[in-house]
Amino acid sequence: MVARKKVVKNDEEILMAVFDALRKGASLFAACQKNGIGTKRFYELTAANPSFSQGYKLALADYADSCTDDIRKIVAELKGGEIDNSTAKLLIETEKWLAQKACPEPIWATLQNTDDENDDGRNLKEIVVKFV
Repeated sequence: MVARKKVVKNDEEILMAVFDALRKGASLFAACQKNGIGTKRFYELTAANPSFSQGYKLALADYADSCTDDIRKIVAELKGGEIDNSTAKLLIETEKWLAQKACPEPIWATLQNTDDENDDGRNLKEIVVKFV
C-alpha cells in the first residue's frame, strides 16, 4: 500500500481559492467548505490582513459584475424573442438581488491612496463603482 502525502496549503493559497469560488457565485460557506477552512477561520484571516479583506471585497464585486453581464444576456434574449417579458423581469430582478447581496455598496473607498501622509482621502489610486 502506497502512503499518500498530504498536501498542505498555506493561508494565502486557501484564501485565493475561496476568492475564486466567490467570484463564480458560491456562498462563503460553500467556498470555505470546499477549500477545507471554516468561515470563522476565514473571518479571522481577513480581519488580520487588510489585503485579504480587500481581496474578499473585490471577489464579491467581481461576482456582482458577472450578474450585470447576466442581465445583459437576459435583455438580449428578450430582444431576440427567446424569452417573454415576465420571465425576463423575474430573471433580472433575481440577478439584481444577487448582485446587491454580494456587493451592497461601492468598494472604491478601500482602494484609497494611503502612501501620502498629506492625503485627505480624495486622491484615489483607482475608482471602482458597481452599479446595480
